[in-house]
Amino acid sequence: MRTVVVLALACFGLGTAADARHLHLRKPRRGFQMRMTPFVIPPGGDREGCEYLVAPNHGPMDVSAFELKVTPGTHHFVAWEYLGKDHDPSHFWSGIRYSPGCVGLGPRDSFGTTGNLFGMLSGHVRLQFPHGVAVRLEPHAILYGNLHLHNYSSAPIHSEAVFNFIPARKGTVRHHAQAFVVGSQQIDIPARGDAALTAEWHTRTDLNIVNISTHEHHRGTLVRVHHIDAAGNDMGELVVSNDWEHPSVQWFPQALRLGAGEGIRFTCEWSNPDDHPVHFGVTTEDEMCFVGGYFYPDDETVPVTGPGCLPQGAGLECFAPKLS
Repeated sequence: MRTVVVLALACFGLGTAADARHLHLRKPRRGFQMRMTPFVIPPGGDREGCEYLVAPNHGPMDVSAFELKVTPGTHHFVAWEYLGKDHDPSHFWSGIRYSPGCVGLGPRDSFGTTGNLFGMLSGHVRLQFPHGVAVRLEPHAILYGNLHLHNYSSAPIHSEAVFNFIPARKGTVRHHAQAFVVGSQQIDIPARGDAALTAEWHTRTDLNIVNISTHEHHRGTLVRVHHIDAAGNDMGELVVSNDWEHPSVQWFPQALRLGAGEGIRFTCEWSNPDDHPVHFGVTTEDEMCFVGGYFYPDDETVPVTGPGCLPQGAGLECFAPKLS
């Protein structure tokens, strides 16, 4: 299962049926704008809509900035890029389909050939990569727009996303960034109780970290991430988030080197006021423990993988065992 992952704001504000009018986001002077078809979420409903989209870029594009605006109350938006060989439009779908992470949609090879292009964003946000770093978008890129919202209101919500791809200046890009996500599924929060989880993940190859952030759901109280050496010795704190709705994002203008064998140790904490236990899951009422961001390898021609990692078209999505 492709798991929903991390990078920026996860908001639970409320929208209403009045949000049915199209969201407005200023179109970029360079690049292009795309949007998802709006879909309705009934009162009390939780829907994760997916839409097959084709980008209008005729040639490869180095994206140095990505801007997004979504319906208030959105839990997350992800732009997945299909990197497989099947470009037959009849093997994709039309309109909005509902599936966590868009799993099971598209060609048969989608699971192992789809990469997280821009993920776990919400609100009105802009990702701006450091000078010389960009995300590569293939010509006429096949994208899966993925929008998730839980409607806590008493009126239907029209959920929508509009987003801009802004290219780097020609000749300025030295490195192509890929997304990474590392987490643990071993979440066990007792009813009306607290819980914590610590896990470690070590890379098999040298990685250059561009930014790093965290992701929990609404019972989350803290995520702390440290850089560790091959023996597990602490090499310094990387990021701390104590607000699940607005997780901290640490950017590295000069990429942080994560040498082969080194890794990250992360701790997630939760407080559960409800009368039932909570575990890992993809809905807004389940919980998550993820660390994520962007990196680039030394050799971009070699696919990157590591312990506990799922097959991806690009980037890393990995699970680490719980230590304590």
